[in-house]
Amino acid sequence: MNVNEKSTGYKPSGLLSTCYEWLSSAIVAVVVVAILFSCVLRIVNVNGDSMKNTLQNRDRLVLSNFLYEPNYGDIVVIIRENDTPLIKRVIGLAGDRIRIDEKTGIVYRNNEPLDEPYVLGGFTPQRGLTKEITVPAGTLFVLGDNRSDSLDSRMLGPLPLENLVGRVLFRLAPNAGLITDGE
Repeated sequence: MNVNEKSTGYKPSGLLSTCYEWLSSAIVAVVVVAILFSCVLRIVNVNGDSMKNTLQNRDRLVLSNFLYEPNYGDIVVIIRENDTPLIKRVIGLAGDRIRIDEKTGIVYRNNEPLDEPYVLGGFTPQRGLTKEITVPAGTLFVLGDNRSDSLDSRMLGPLPLENLVGRVLFRLAPNAGLITDGE
């Protein structure tokens, strides 16, 4: 006999007890999901074509910054000074030397040409970046996969790590799936 039965003589019905268990489980699940999505995961929408063909306009993405250190080829979301989010691919980390050959469009990192099969059209047009740069500490050099239609580090310069929202983990919609790294 439990405490309720001893003190009141009331014994909850099986249906009421089952409903209470389901309700308490649902509340715990909602709280866990709320904490997960406020502290660990975020959902963002792609707005534009700068990551085409890897990502499409209006894709819904899940990203995380939990215990995350940027790496080459990662697709990340960075907030600019005016609170505009950019979804781009990490090309250079602090200390890397980045150069884009103005004739061939090949991107070089530390004098090594990058193999970039994800680039739409396979060519990096020369826009903004006219000489080799060294990525400063505390920043990332990022480019869009659709280099003909991308506002990125070629024009903006390296972007501060403190503005990094997180790494894209997978696409929710319209075609759910993991996002693979470029390297």
